[in-house]
Amino acid sequence: MRELAALPSVMAHEASNPLTAARAGLQLAMEAVGRWTDVAADRRLELLDELGQVVEDIDRAITFLRAIQDRARGALARSERFDVVRVVRSCITLESRVLKDRRVSLELDAAVDTAYLQGDPNALYDMLVNLIRNAADASADRPAPVRIGVALVGQSLQLTVRDQGRGILAQDLDRVFEPGFTTKEFGQGSGMGLVVVHSVVRNMFGGSVAVDSTVGVGTTVTVTLPIPRQRGNEEERAPR
Repeated sequence: MRELAALPSVMAHEASNPLTAARAGLQLAMEAVGRWTDVAADRRLELLDELGQVVEDIDRAITFLRAIQDRARGALARSERFDVVRVVRSCITLESRVLKDRRVSLELDAAVDTAYLQGDPNALYDMLVNLIRNAADASADRPAPVRIGVALVGQSLQLTVRDQGRGILAQDLDRVFEPGFTTKEFGQGSGMGLVVVHSVVRNMFGGSVAVDSTVGVGTTVTVTLPIPRQRGNEEERAPR
């Protein structure tokens, strides 16, 4: 039964791998087109626009497949004690490379060196990827650093992702967790990113998500997660 339940996640993973490779190939093709000198400038721009649309289509497909993986993981999620700061640093390192060509940099504000949670580190990683890419999308018109914060607040761990993008209208803030709702232009968002984030935070970690935004200033997403008692070094080394 467990193998059968895992099938959707496996299929989504296998489908996303060639799509990711295809996306990388398209980006190389776009760079090559941009260097052409024997083709009229307007034709080059037209080709780049068409290739860019294909890249966006692939991104939507990958986002949808990731949502399938996240939902499947809800039933199969592993649970282990892991260092959140380490996961965040790893995510920022990899996503910085992905976002390099979009002129969006990622900056980490870590108020702690280590902080431990009980749960699935892969789920937390995917959740953070969703938030970072949302912030990068919002910053497309005005490239600025996306800041990721990690801090301990009382008995909770607080993760923040802050951008200086276009912001969200006040009347739309109450709808950001609705399936299918998106503030992006038509065809540029599935409306599932924050739905997946909310599901992971609430169902896998027992936490909460809050969104604060001002049009023209930017958006801050705050994820609050309950943490177990932090153990000292001696207890950390003690046999279990």
